[in-house]
Amino acid sequence: MKSRKLLVPIIVVAALSLTACGTNNEKKADETKKTEQSSPKSVSISDGVKDMKQTIADLNAQLKAKDATKVKESGAKLEESWQTFEDDVKAKSPDLYGKVETPLHTIEAGATSSPLDEPTLTKAAKELDGILSEVQNLK
Repeated sequence: MKSRKLLVPIIVVAALSLTACGTNNEKKADETKKTEQSSPKSVSISDGVKDMKQTIADLNAQLKAKDATKVKESGAKLEESWQTFEDDVKAKSPDLYGKVETPLHTIEAGATSSPLDEPTLTKAAKELDGILSEVQNLK
């Protein structure tokens, strides 16, 4: 009689334990997928600089055309491009890394503001372009 009373709680505990193990594996699989999707692909410094310089040229044209939507997209694209090689720059030259971050953050913030502050964005883009020329010379 006692064994029957213990049987039900044991089955319930076992079922809950097995259910928890299944969801844990699913969470790990989801986290792995998110990590793979969110981590940008690494590129060489020179390729990353070329991509950023092209985006800066596009940004300057969009600023002249006063196209706020495209300016915002270019600001985000600059950050995405920078993330692909910023760790290499930081390891080789922490000073240049800091110099890139300042105008880059100015562009990111300014690109999302309304109305666009064209003089500030143009100045930051010109400054970033000059610093990227120095970064391109890193070996």
